[in-house]
Amino acid sequence: MTPRLSVVIPSRNCLEYLPAAIASIRAQSEGPDGIGDVEIVVVDDGSTDGTDAFLADMATRDPLLTPLVHEPAGVSAARNAGLDVARAPIIAFLDADDQFFPGVLKARLELMERDPSVSLAFADVESVTPEGVVLGRQFTYWPYFRRWIAGRTGLLDLGKDAFAMILAETVCGTSTVMARKSSIDQVGGFDTRYRIGEDWDLWLKLCEVGRVYCDTVCSTRYLKRPGSASKDTAELVRSVRQIFRERVPNPSLVPQPYRNIARARLLTSDAMLSREKDQRLKALCQQGTAFLLAPNANAARDAAFDAARFLRVK
Repeated sequence: MTPRLSVVIPSRNCLEYLPAAIASIRAQSEGPDGIGDVEIVVVDDGSTDGTDAFLADMATRDPLLTPLVHEPAGVSAARNAGLDVARAPIIAFLDADDQFFPGVLKARLELMERDPSVSLAFADVESVTPEGVVLGRQFTYWPYFRRWIAGRTGLLDLGKDAFAMILAETVCGTSTVMARKSSIDQVGGFDTRYRIGEDWDLWLKLCEVGRVYCDTVCSTRYLKRPGSASKDTAELVRSVRQIFRERVPNPSLVPQPYRNIARARLLTSDAMLSREKDQRLKALCQQGTAFLLAPNANAARDAAFDAARFLRVK
């Protein structure tokens, strides 16, 4: 029988965390908010920590667990490999060191089952340290999205501005995403050219082929651990700018205020690279312009930091 939902997990040397991630998926089948059988596809992306043996043993006891051993080629290729074998019409994504909170998938799954026009539904995410210290939530970090939610709860339709909203602020955490498999296939899956930003690129493409919803519930615990996602700043800036160029060939068509917020985000990325190069005046100009385009507390804090660093040089 075809499962209602397939969850794709790319994993590379995450055996310490993977059992808890799998258990958090299996828990979604239990209780009043249970969703029945869920297929789990774990793509072992070249692990050397015994993940392959663990998955092989687990698969003998769990007929809905599909392990794939994949030559290490990056997270985009790993997720695409998982998508190729996933059997359900609806896909959720979970990183191997993240966990779903109990009962958080039912509302979005039922939405997507009853409304085939929905291509993407995501939820809030809570970031924690390995010691369990809560760092914050995604939806409250991004000021304009927080303002748009305006205290509402439940499933919210992003409407005609879905593309612009996700372009402007990175509110769509991968381990909260539920997407229609046919829509993912339609846009070509994850673009393997990108090592960074490949998920953002796909969410933007899904915005172009269907309706988008967010659920204000916090669905996922995101583990922020040292070294788990080390970012090459130059690669980050290159990817963000290339994705922006390809997805937005005519920026004037992006409605305000999202156009200015997106431009500010590009400048904020540029400022990150300038700081790494110790180009203090350049970083100050970039971050200051970002603040003027889209005033918010985060941009003000970063601009003040750059001003203080520049004045110390002088």
